[in-house]
Amino acid sequence: MSVKKKVVFTLLAALAVIGFILIFWVRVINSDDSFYSERLDEILADDKEIERKWVIDKDRIPFDLSREDVRTYEIEQTYICFDPEMRVRRYNGGEFYEYTVKTNMTSDGMVRDEINIDINETQYNNLVIKQEGNTIHKTRYQFYSEGQLIAIDIFHGDLDGLAYMEIEFPTMEESVEYETPDWVIKEVTDDINYKNGHLARYGIPENEK
Repeated sequence: MSVKKKVVFTLLAALAVIGFILIFWVRVINSDDSFYSERLDEILADDKEIERKWVIDKDRIPFDLSREDVRTYEIEQTYICFDPEMRVRRYNGGEFYEYTVKTNMTSDGMVRDEINIDINETQYNNLVIKQEGNTIHKTRYQFYSEGQLIAIDIFHGDLDGLAYMEIEFPTMEESVEYETPDWVIKEVTDDINYKNGHLARYGIPENEK
């Protein structure tokens, strides 16, 4: 084989490898990102929050939270009213802000009406001065896995040592069908002591200390 043919063959082989890598990236690595967005759209389709919550051991989490497709948020969560429940959040030290109102929680703690509004820094500062209770500090890891949008919350400060897994569902049927993983400590969806608003007022439940 001539030198020219060898060069052409090498270039074609290199292009084939690059093409394979690009296809792999789009179809495999990037697929979770697409599924994440689609699932998020399903969940946000209405103003109902359908959510289940579990206490977990942060040292036994069976997910790699350092993966590139895991979205990480440092959250400062401050309540400005507990009835009705109104709160503000600052994400990642001021990257963006959010105002949330939650009402009409069902007796099982699973379903509530929820309205989320993006706000700016000035609006946040005007609201946060109305604080009630303590500000909650937590790191949230959010990602798509096995058909679900999973949020892992690791608490800091006064709530250090507490960790949750939360999953929000688009329908009640799907939430009921979901089977509790065997690696969690316990489900606390219906336990008011583990609601964030309760934590802001009273801290970690006595049985967790």
